[in-house]
Amino acid sequence: MPALTTLSSASLLPITIDRGEGPKLFDTDGQPYWDFYGGHAVALLGQGHPRWVEALTLQARTLSFVSTLAPVPIRDQAIDALCRFARADRAFLVNSGAEANEAALKVARKATGRTEIVAMTHGFHGRTMACLGVTSAGSYRGHHAPVHGDANFVPYGDTAALEAAVSERTAAVLIEPIQGIAGVIEPPAGYLSAARRICDAAGAVLILDEIQTGIGRTGRAMAWHREPDCKPDLVTVGKSLGAGFPVAALLLTEAMATTTAPGEHGSTFGGAPMAAAVVLAVLDIIESEDLLARATALGSLARASHIPGVVTIRGQGCLLGLVLDRPAKPVANALVEHGFLCGTAGDPSCLRLCPPATMPPEALSALLACIGKILEN
Repeated sequence: MPALTTLSSASLLPITIDRGEGPKLFDTDGQPYWDFYGGHAVALLGQGHPRWVEALTLQARTLSFVSTLAPVPIRDQAIDALCRFARADRAFLVNSGAEANEAALKVARKATGRTEIVAMTHGFHGRTMACLGVTSAGSYRGHHAPVHGDANFVPYGDTAALEAAVSERTAAVLIEPIQGIAGVIEPPAGYLSAARRICDAAGAVLILDEIQTGIGRTGRAMAWHREPDCKPDLVTVGKSLGAGFPVAALLLTEAMATTTAPGEHGSTFGGAPMAAAVVLAVLDIIESEDLLARATALGSLARASHIPGVVTIRGQGCLLGLVLDRPAKPVANALVEHGFLCGTAGDPSCLRLCPPATMPPEALSALLACIGKILEN
């Protein structure tokens, strides 16, 4: 009988991962690899963090599942902790980043009575049909055309183009604080705050997609906290929120929350007890182990490095893009042979790093040295 395959990726690693331990993965031959890709920026804590495991195990034994039909204390605790951490008023727990973005689009359109979404060129927001409608990155839209929604794409980071595009037809502006899949692209300083002002002038909603950048990944609780004047209406988070467990959330201001009615948005598994327990554990671990500072230190170490063949280093904390003077894919493949797992991006010269915040600095130094040796050839 032939082996089963998945539809998830056409570019698989030439190894089979068998287990993990902290920031390391091991293949079926027992060979270790430093995980600098973190499962698409998910594994903020690495593999098998003891307190993460304990929280999940205890909750599974106590109450594995109940719907949102009845209140559950662990859910309320997780939502309260998440809102404090992210500076939000309300939170709606779901299963995936795409589901969170779908909910954000629904809220924005209902709140404004408008349909148009102004999104960014090279932006990525998920593979569901509505999310594809506001995704410009790669060929995702083309594979499933026609996609849903009324979208207008503008150059990322161009304030003048954004201002020209936003009008009385615009329901929302949708922005990634750092474009991850595009190649870890950062906007100019003040861009998010300018987007806030533009939305206010037009009566539009500002949505920030922090699925990849949020929950400590960039060395801040949320990437938008670099520009506190931004104050988004809606924020979506995922990936690091569960650190390996499937959970995401839509964060809302009180004003946005009042535009929705009970039952208008729903998710069978959203806010399940085990997901809530994981969220609570992840946020507690980030604080107690000072992971924001550790992520910041890793980013600073990388950005201070000078490697011949590395043109520039983009990003913050544990979301980094090393722009090479050549295609990145062969370099990423070569790094596997040396025991390092890294990713690539829409920019073919970008080597994308999304390591756990628990990654030892010496491992990052070893990776950078290895990259330098590979680029010498």
